[in-house]
Amino acid sequence: MNLGLKQIISNIVKDPSKIVTILDAWVASANPTEEQKNLAEARWNICVGCEHFREKRDVTGDPYCFKCGCNLRKKIFTIKYNECPEKKWEPVDELLWKDTQKQKKSIL
Repeated sequence: MNLGLKQIISNIVKDPSKIVTILDAWVASANPTEEQKNLAEARWNICVGCEHFREKRDVTGDPYCFKCGCNLRKKIFTIKYNECPEKKWEPVDELLWKDTQKQKKSIL
């Protein structure tokens, strides 16, 4: 069986067009700033109370979102604003997301 990379990714991720967003979240989760930790914790609290929250994926044992299929321990670190498929993160992102964005330094 010879599957192409696109097919392999499609089997793992419900929306392969979001692979860069997913990778960014995994990178951010590896060494988050204090602001990113605060935002992730607030997002996690929303996810745990959501009807799409699943505590344990059969294969990996990680908590995930049934709606989008994402590993929630990583997705909560996404650098995108209100990336929840149900848009439930908006209240906490409104308060905390801006603080997580890197300040670009300029010589001008």
